[in-house]
Amino acid sequence: MGNRERIIEESLELFNERGAGSVTTNHIAAHLAISPGNLYYHFGNKEEIIRAIFPQVSEAVHAAIPVSADREITAENVGRYHLAGIETLWHFRFVFRDLNELLARDPILAEAFRELQRWLRGQFHVLFERLIRQGQMRRPDPPDDLDRIGTNKFILWSSWIRFLTTSRAKLEIDQRDVVEGALQSFLTFAPYLEPEFAAEVRAVFDERARRRQLPRSPARAR
Repeated sequence: MGNRERIIEESLELFNERGAGSVTTNHIAAHLAISPGNLYYHFGNKEEIIRAIFPQVSEAVHAAIPVSADREITAENVGRYHLAGIETLWHFRFVFRDLNELLARDPILAEAFRELQRWLRGQFHVLFERLIRQGQMRRPDPPDDLDRIGTNKFILWSSWIRFLTTSRAKLEIDQRDVVEGALQSFLTFAPYLEPEFAAEVRAVFDERARRRQLPRSPARAR
């Protein structure tokens, strides 16, 4: 692993642990036992490091929600989409915890995030339309509310880590938080699902709740 990859990986850990606002490039260099000049050879400032981390966020989100308009979507698929989405929040929690500040400081990062937002809301729409065609979901009345449901899902998903952070004195996440976040996101459209299908999705959450450890982070650079 080269220095650039090490800087990205260790910065992610520091940002997650302390928050992006509390970590400087000097902190990162000291943590890596390299000179500040060595760090600046690869990145001109902290914003560039965060910008280099963000493609991992986007890749993880794309991998978590692989919805196809042509392939049947099962209840297990729906449950796993939601769980994977919340796990992604945790692995890159500093981004979502400090989102407003990060986007205000870096217009390039802000545009990348808006593009991810547009894509994810589009995927939610594809998911809903597919479930409607399969007969497992009813279309809301008025039909325009379908996009509003997708927007609500995005708001809840992207705000989950901030909610946990602000509602506790100290953030210590466990499986219950992952499952609860997935369930909260699912409930934004669960009332429109066929009851049996909705129950099968919740069974996926129940099965995950019985596990004891979070899956290994996808954020590790190789």
